[in-house]
Amino acid sequence: MAQIIKTGLVNKTAEGPLVITFESPFVTMPEIVVSPFWKNGPGPVGSVETITSISLESFTINSKNAASNYFVTWIAIAD
Repeated sequence: MAQIIKTGLVNKTAEGPLVITFESPFVTMPEIVVSPFWKNGPGPVGSVETITSISLESFTINSKNAASNYFVTWIAIAD
């Protein structure tokens, strides 16, 4: 069976948890990697983005990072 790969970029404008919903659900539980992207930011981000839950339909990240120019990139892969 071929792997299913989904990717995205989400703007995180508020501190705390953020739910990211897939356009269509996975059939098997995905593995997810996230990475911060502070567009034209003055330096490193303040805290690590943490994945706090994963389901077939969505996942949740949490951190104190937030700004109009702060983004989180993600990739989700399932068999």
